[in-house]
Amino acid sequence: MKNLLFILLIPLYTILGPSAAFAVTPYITDPDIKIIDNNIIVKTSITSIAGLDEKINSGVGKEIIFTIELMRLWNFWPDEFVVSKKIRNVIKYDNLRNHYLVSSRDGTVRTDIKFTDFDTMKNRIFSVDPLSIANIKELDPGRYYIRVIVESKSRERLPLVGLLMHLLPEVEMSLAKESQPFAVGTAK
Repeated sequence: MKNLLFILLIPLYTILGPSAAFAVTPYITDPDIKIIDNNIIVKTSITSIAGLDEKINSGVGKEIIFTIELMRLWNFWPDEFVVSKKIRNVIKYDNLRNHYLVSSRDGTVRTDIKFTDFDTMKNRIFSVDPLSIANIKELDPGRYYIRVIVESKSRERLPLVGLLMHLLPEVEMSLAKESQPFAVGTAK
């Protein structure tokens, strides 16, 4: 009788009990798009990264990759990829010296910074400073939008052999968000 009662209560607990689905999920803030001196400037960030904080503080190296894409909107046709920029932030916590090592790459420039304060470091790695994505004089008239893709990867490799290495997922978290369309030139 106790076993039957236990079997009946498990599904009830899973329905009514606490769930991880109600936890705060990470999301990308709306891309802030401005046109300054004919350049499309994009600024964005990611918020509510609770699980990632604990992993970084435990010493596991992480890589946060922001991919910012400019897309042209078409009616009755797939959207056209125009240009993209990728920013890679690699984070490693040094337990002995009690500081965070952050290496940021945007394709041409690499910046290495040491942080002692976690919140200052978090503001740096989870946001993209204003970034010029394209010049509107080089674009055809039309409607465009910005797509932001954020991925998180672990820098630690488990010592596995052969095929098992390929079975582990490389990307731990992947988010994407699109901005509202904006007009360039004499687009309708």
